[in-house]
Amino acid sequence: MDKVRETFYKHWSKEKSDTFYKTLESSVLSYKLECLEKFIEDIFEENPAVKRDEILRYAKNMDAFTDAEEFLVDFFKCTRTQEGDAIAARLENNPEEVERFLNGLLDSKKIRIKENENEFIVWYI
Repeated sequence: MDKVRETFYKHWSKEKSDTFYKTLESSVLSYKLECLEKFIEDIFEENPAVKRDEILRYAKNMDAFTDAEEFLVDFFKCTRTQEGDAIAARLENNPEEVERFLNGLLDSKKIRIKENENEFIVWYI
């Protein structure tokens, strides 16, 4: 999480950064702080005057998966509807459909992703 702190230090005073970091640590799960690490520079690049409550909200809207299929299946199962379950079932073991849905979410700017081997980080916008 050093990257998060270092980015805060670039934009805010050390005292403000350290105080807010403590708030983050106590407000979000630790793996969400790891997710934030993947997007923190993008957030400040988009809005150098971003407010602390916005970063807290962003951190809460981040999640980690192993790949796009796991993310999308979870995404649609969370709707707890028959339609959502049907879409999730259609996505399982169907890479073309996964890619189509993922591209749709990216194009509509509903999510952002950072992907590495066995790591699929999502920021729900």
